Amino acid sequence: MRKKIQLILSVILLLGLLSCSKDKDENKTKSQLLTAHTWVYNEYFSNYGSASPTLLYKKGASNNPLDLSNDVITFKADGTFSRIDYMGQPQTGTWQLVSNETQLSTTEGGVTHTSNIILLNGNSFNWHDVPFENYAEMIPK
Repeated sequence: MRKKIQLILSVILLLGLLSCSKDKDENKTKSQLLTAHTWVYNEYFSNYGSASPTLLYKKGASNNPLDLSNDVITFKADGTFSRIDYMGQPQTGTWQLVSNETQLSTTEGGVTHTSNIILLNGNSFNWHDVPFENYAEMIPK
């Protein structure tokens, strides 16, 4: 009987801890979530809107057709970002949330891209660049 009670209390404690971490994200704005981390690619797809999207990069996988292991991006609260691109070159640009914060618009080297925000929380930033049919899942570095 004592073991059952300990198990029940452990489950209740675990559920309480998990619910607290969600509360922290729920109280943050999308800007705060975006600027809270340096982001790295976990997965990157091309042809995402097609019947057969192509996985170009998966963190930790061997033989990725596109190596994004060096590509990192940091969004700053002042509306700028800095990144190291996949070739290891430093880049800078500007960013803003648009369309009621459902999209992220970035400008780098005079080129603007607007992507749909699929998921943004403390652990994931997933976006879909519809015109180019690219989809990415990013995670904190």
